[in-house]
Amino acid sequence: MENFILYEELGTGSSSVVYKGRRKGDLNYVAILCTDKAKRPEITNHVRLSLDLKHPNIVSFYEWYETSNHLWLVVELCTGQLLFPALLISVRNH
Repeated sequence: MENFILYEELGTGSSSVVYKGRRKGDLNYVAILCTDKAKRPEITNHVRLSLDLKHPNIVSFYEWYETSNHLWLVVELCTGQLLFPALLISVRNH
């Protein structure tokens, strides 16, 4: 992970944290997910499935790293509004 710069925390889950980041020397931002190494089997399966997915409506997976205590996934950073509140409003109005 020494090739990346981490910026602000974007969110947290039950066993992971997502940061805004970028590769050193690159101006493009990415989302970097840090998760507990105990989740390795789940993450490995996710990585296998994500490698072949190329679709404009699916977040792109770029790469992953393993450190002594964590797994780090580098994925496409999606900016804009959260989808959940928009879906909730849509469901309530129908």
